[in-house]
Order: sequence, then structure tokens, then C-alpha cells
Amino acid sequence: MMILGPLGFANPLLLLGLVALPVLWILLRVVPPAPIRRRFPGVALLLGLKDEDHETDRTPWWLLLLRMIAIAALILGFAGPVLNPEPREPGSGPVLILADGSWAEARDWPRRQDRIAQMLTDAARAGRPAALVSVAGGADAITFTGAGSVAETLPGFAPVPWEPDAAAHAALSALLPEGGFDTLWLSDGLARQGRDDLLSALRSHGRVTVFETARDVFGLKPAVYSDGKVSLGLVRAHAGGEAAVEVVGLGLDPAGTERELARLPVLFEPGSAAAEAVFDLPAELRNRIGRFEILGQKTAGAVALTDDAIRRREVAIVEGATSREGLELLSPGHYLRQALAPTADVIDGTLEDTILADPDVIILTDVAKIAAPDALRDWVEKGGLLVRFAGPHMAAQDWGAGDDPLLPVRLRSGGRSVGGALSWGEPKTLAPFEEGSPFAGLTVPDEVRVTTQVMAEPGPDLAARTIAALADGTPLVTRSDLGSGAVVLFHVTANAEWSGLPLSGLFVQMLERLAVASGQIAGERDDLTGTVWTAERVLDAFGALQDAGDLPGIAGERLAAGQTGADLRPGIYASGDRTLALNAVGTDRVFAPALWPEGVPVEGLADAVERPMTGWFLAAGLALLLADV
Repeated sequence: MMILGPLGFANPLLLLGLVALPVLWILLRVVPPAPIRRRFPGVALLLGLKDEDHETDRTPWWLLLLRMIAIAALILGFAGPVLNPEPREPGSGPVLILADGSWAEARDWPRRQDRIAQMLTDAARAGRPAALVSVAGGADAITFTGAGSVAETLPGFAPVPWEPDAAAHAALSALLPEGGFDTLWLSDGLARQGRDDLLSALRSHGRVTVFETARDVFGLKPAVYSDGKVSLGLVRAHAGGEAAVEVVGLGLDPAGTERELARLPVLFEPGSAAAEAVFDLPAELRNRIGRFEILGQKTAGAVALTDDAIRRREVAIVEGATSREGLELLSPGHYLRQALAPTADVIDGTLEDTILADPDVIILTDVAKIAAPDALRDWVEKGGLLVRFAGPHMAAQDWGAGDDPLLPVRLRSGGRSVGGALSWGEPKTLAPFEEGSPFAGLTVPDEVRVTTQVMAEPGPDLAARTIAALADGTPLVTRSDLGSGAVVLFHVTANAEWSGLPLSGLFVQMLERLAVASGQIAGERDDLTGTVWTAERVLDAFGALQDAGDLPGIAGERLAAGQTGADLRPGIYASGDRTLALNAVGTDRVFAPALWPEGVPVEGLADAVERPMTGWFLAAGLALLLADV
């Protein structure tokens, strides 16, 4: 192809016909137009007369110009004109068109499709066989066929919602056919393990040209609930200048329609490849959000699906024996139900029944002797959260010298009473919550006072297990791990008998923190051994949720690994009453731009697309000739 400015010509030898236009102009100029015959009866009267002044008629210049333009248009049309031609490297033999095929290519997939289509058109013009392969999508074999046949498969060629790993690159290297061929590699712009080995293998067969877009790649990490807020990490490939994006939370409104429920602007500082979005949402709104996404980035990597980690919990309340039946306002369960109702589903029943129901949290109020201690311990060790509140029965219990696994600390027999008729001091206030506590960041009201509490025996682990304390340093709330779960003890009652804590908004916030934290305890991925999970909905590369269909079940061990692939797609997985979100971008994922060695040309994805102009030139030439008739 010969290129002249914005036009290229597939058959440039035909342009030699333009050289004949000046000669044709002269000939048409010299030769007079054909005489016009008219019947005139009086012509006999003119016979014998002589016309001394006569001049040969000539074709008008404007008509000559019209004819020249028509002929020139026809010549140009037959020469195969192309608008916006792409410069091509000389080459022969097969062409391998290779795409990374990950979700990162979805951000500009239409442009990539146009580029692939142009590559196949060029190969067809040059008579070169071609093959189209995705690294992430994999292939059974690489076979070079006619470029036209390959172009027919292009509509079904699409990115996948995962990234190619080192094994995918190695598998493709093993499939490379013998002999020489050139490679056109469409990169998604991200650095990956195993790519260098594949590149070396491709270069041993022929020339490799890389095509990348200048548009940055953004990713959104899974949502994490901490300190009453939902935080999401953002990453980008190029740590260049300042970049501003927006993160939106999408969920169902009361009518069941998905809509935007939250929005937050996020700024990448210059030179930084990471940022963070922190949402401070009401519990009711937070429970409705099903996904977060970076606005305008239609990729699976820009979507963070949510699961049980930030959603509404099931909390069972089991009350100890009390003599206050009928006095609802004095019941510890009344305070707990009022505090938990906005953020959790509360269930009641005996301890045996609630264990069978497998809630997220079990709360025991002033239960000194547990009816089914072994069953309760097994439930906690499997990931449950047991929250206990003190009371007169626990204060009167003789705990002995041994450790109780269903208590975070050893307790003294009898309680401590302050501020009463026999007290030795004023009622105690709460100390500020320390960093690392589940309650860190909560404001402690000055009006909350504690008059009575159960005391913990001093020990080497007491300070580490204290997550809330009084101003004098004595533990108010203690916590210890038990298997995959945890045990929490409030050293005061759940009603206002021993303290003013249940009357404050702080009580609600503390219970909410514990209830949401239970999902993080139960949802740890290292405790999925032996479980089987079923995909409910999966993401495509463009970040859209689709029905999972009849995908096979996934072993808990495979899901715990968290490495997405053809056998484990990003999406929502369920096992029993638990749900778990697997996202395209993991918690520890860091983006880095792809770096290519010297000698490998890197080109962009051009906006201009080659457009054949043969039809336009031929139509214009014929139209001008018809106008001359």
C-alpha cells in the first residue's frame, strides 16, 4: 500500500493513469465538438455564398474540467483508496494476534475490537494466515487459518473477569506452533508474572509488536467494616499526577429497585498508586448496599461486591432466670432488643434451640450456669461470637480456680459496688477506647456511670483481653478468641441496674460493632476447609452481575485461596445461610504498569480507523459523467 497523507492506495500502479490526464485535456481541447445537425428549409438560399470569417468551435473549459475530474475520480477509485491508512511493517507468513483478555481490557474494549478487526483486514490484504488467542481465556491449540475466517469469530471474542497468571502464560508458551510468525500483542497495561517468558518465546518465532492504551487502569478492593465505617482501597497502575474518581454504593431501595445509595469522591495524590474511600453510613443503609464501584470504570476490577461482612446479622438473646417477669422495662433483653433492632434480626429461644439455628451472635444475660456448654463451645469454635452480660447470678457464682473457656477472663466471686451506701468511692466513668479495640473511635458520653461490676482476676493476659475499661483501669468489656470464634464479656448488666450504659447511644454503637464484627470472625477464609460453595451470581469482565447458571460447586479450600480463574469466577457464593463475595481485585493486590524490553515496539490504540473509499470515488466519477450526458 502506498500512503499519501490521509489517503492510502491498495493498487498504486493504477495511479499512473493520472499521468495521461494532461494529454487527454489537450486532445479534448483540440478536437472540436461534434457538429449539431438542424433541419432548415431555407438552406438553399445560402448555397454559393462565402463566409470569409469563420472559427472552429471548441469544448468549453468548464466542461473539460468536469470530464477530467470524473476520469480522475474513476482512476482513484480503481486504485483502492483508504482513508486514515495505518503504516504497516513489511512482513510475510502467519500473524498471531494475542490479547491479554483480562477484565482490564474491558475499559476500552470497543477500540480493541476495532484494532483487531483492522489487523485481520491487513492480514487478509497481504494474504497472511492469522490466529486470534486470549492469554486469560486460554486455548486448546493455536492454528493459523484465513484472516477472513478468523474475523468471523471476532463478535464472540471478549475479555474474561479474571487475570492471567504465570500458569496461563506458561500454558500458552507450550502451545506455540513451529516455524516463524509475527505477533501483534494487545496488552491491558498491567505487569504480570510469567509474561517475560512468553515474550521471549514469541520473539524467537518472529517480530513482536505491542499495542497499549494510555488510559489508566483502576481497581477497587473488597469492602472492610471497621470502627463503624466501611472502607475500600483503590489502586491504579500509573502513579503519575493527581487523579480524581468517585466511588458509589449501589443497592436495593424499599421498592426492590437497584439505585445509588451512597457516593464519595476519592483523590489519588500525585505519585501515589493507592487511595482509600471511607463511607460513614447508617446501619440500615449499609445493610442494603450490594456493591461498590468506581464511577465510569465499567470493569470487573472496579467493582467490590459485598457479603455478610457488612450486612445485617442474626442475634439470639438467651436470658438467665429472673424474678422480674412482667416488668418489661427492667428486663435485660428489652434493652438489648431495642439496641439491636435497627441493625440485626433478633431471635429468641432456649440455648439449645438457638445453637441449632446457628445465628451470627448469641447473647447470654446473667447466665451463670450454661445448659449446654459443650455444644456452645463447639458453636463458638466454628466461628460464632458469644457475648455475655454480668448480673447478680454471675456475681454470686463460685468460679473456682480453673479457667472457663466460655469466659474471656477468670472472675472473682462477688461483685464490686461503688457509689452506694457502703461504697468507698463515686460511680466510675468510662475510659476512652484504645486503638485496636472494636470500639475505637466511639465517643464516650460523660453521663455514663458504672455503679456495680463483676471483677476479673489479675493475670498476664488481662490487659490484652480488655477492650473497654473504666477510668480507674478496671475492665468493663473483655474479649478472647476461641477457635475461629470469640467470647466477649460485659462486666455489667444489660439493663440499667448496674450502670447507665444501656441508657446511652454508646450501648447501641458497641453492640452494632460487635454484631458486624461477628461476620468478619465467621467469614474468615481459612476456616472453609470441608465446605462446598455454590455460585449464585457471577461478574462478567464489564462489571455486570449475571446468573451463575449451573456452575459446579466450589470446594472451600479453593475459595479460601481467592485466586480467580476459569474455575472460580468473581461473584457471590453461598453455603447454607452464609454468603461470601469473591472480587476480581483482592485485598493485597497492587497494580504496576507493564514494562517492555528494548526492541519491542509499543504502539497505541489509534482512534482513527481505516475506511475504504473505493465506492465513494467511483460513485462520484459516475455521477459527473452522467451530468455530462
